[in-house]
Amino acid sequence: MKPLSWRRLTHSRRWLRIEAWIYLQLSRLAIRLIPFRKLTWFFQRPAVRPELAGEARDQLIRDVRWAIWSHARDQPERIVCFPRGITAQAMLRQRGVATTLYYGATSDAEKGLNAHVWVQDGELGIIGTRTNAGYKVLARYAAPSAEAAAALEHIPH
Repeated sequence: MKPLSWRRLTHSRRWLRIEAWIYLQLSRLAIRLIPFRKLTWFFQRPAVRPELAGEARDQLIRDVRWAIWSHARDQPERIVCFPRGITAQAMLRQRGVATTLYYGATSDAEKGLNAHVWVQDGELGIIGTRTNAGYKVLARYAAPSAEAAAALEHIPH
């Protein structure tokens, strides 16, 4: 990001973009170093705060999406869908928005097997949904709301 553009950002947008950078870097590192089966627990952790609703929720989703895309756009190396999806889900979970991370694949005679990750909030696409057409869902990792997770803790086993 150019220095002039950075100065034009509000304080909260600067911090959101820094947070997106940190999560993207940690996600890329985790994907390289940790087996996928061990990462799945992270995708299903409950939201930390009570569930947001209405315009506050919609604005937060737009802000997180902006932070991820603006950072990814400005990087010299390509940041693919998997770290972007992990970042979106983690940043939103931390703020009280429980989302679902989807892992899908498609097969093409020319390109072979192609995997894709996207994140949704119900029917609302957050990250990666513009390109998910044609992908068969192989796994879905829903992060429960803080309220749902608390209710589950009180169920006798």
